[in-house]
Amino acid sequence: MARNRVLGKGLSALIQDADLALGPVAGREVRDIPVDELIYNPRQPRKHFPEEKLEELAASLKDVGMLQPVLVRALRPDEARKAAVDGGPRPRYMVIAGERRVRAARLAGMPTVPALTCSFEETEAMRVALLENIQRENLGPIEEASAYQGLLDAYGATQEELAEMLGKNRSSIANSLRLLTLEEEIRQLVEDATLSRGHAKALLAVPAGQERLRLARLCRSRGLSVREVERRAQGAAAARQRARRPRAGARSSAGAAGEGATPEIRALCARAETHFGSPVAIERDARGRGRICVTYYNDGDLSRLLAMMGVVVDLD
Repeated sequence: MARNRVLGKGLSALIQDADLALGPVAGREVRDIPVDELIYNPRQPRKHFPEEKLEELAASLKDVGMLQPVLVRALRPDEARKAAVDGGPRPRYMVIAGERRVRAARLAGMPTVPALTCSFEETEAMRVALLENIQRENLGPIEEASAYQGLLDAYGATQEELAEMLGKNRSSIANSLRLLTLEEEIRQLVEDATLSRGHAKALLAVPAGQERLRLARLCRSRGLSVREVERRAQGAAAARQRARRPRAGARSSAGAAGEGATPEIRALCARAETHFGSPVAIERDARGRGRICVTYYNDGDLSRLLAMMGVVVDLD
């Protein structure tokens, strides 16, 4: 069954009944709103805004302006009356996403900020639609992560603001977004459901590059379980730590990432790991002597490796 593709389409891909992308929204455009007419969302989960960071952002705004609009909603009359300060202008909008930039704009002395305005009902409809669409059964892990990233990019929201909008934990959104740091080949395997979300999460524990790609390809060819991938990732990490510890008389360390290893040793490590499907360490001293270490994870894995080496493992 074909998936509903939403990669790179932001809000318009997640909300089927409303055009909430930047630009026209129900006949309206992004427009400049006086900062004096804005109030902050009391439900904003981020309560601390470091002054130094705000000053840095304010300096940037003075140089290049605010390139990404903030998202605001119109205040109801009762909200506006309650938020009004004696002698000052009555606020008209509440900041939904982009509070840090509004604070920096005030610090920079900017009279207005570009904003996309939604009504209270539209904001609530957006939140509900996002929840319904993101939690759809046919929305894959990479699609979900891309949808989150599209929202962050389109509205300049923080992960905390997005979590508040969706009623999710910030950590779950952060973990989802981490999947986008995987190599394109691995992301494609997850999109195709060849690898699960659990596999992808386990692969994140492996350094980026060829080591992670080799393990992902091994998952595909041998159908490794998530637990097996986790064990291999832990074993590879332990092997790297051992390789970093200096040994008497040794002049090169293990694996393709071994510090001081020659290009030839690195290439041989890579080929050996591809052949055995396990981390391989090659150590060699100044006289050309050394050892080859192949990591295994359980008795079955040991038997597999020995059999590949031509060792008869049946002791009966």
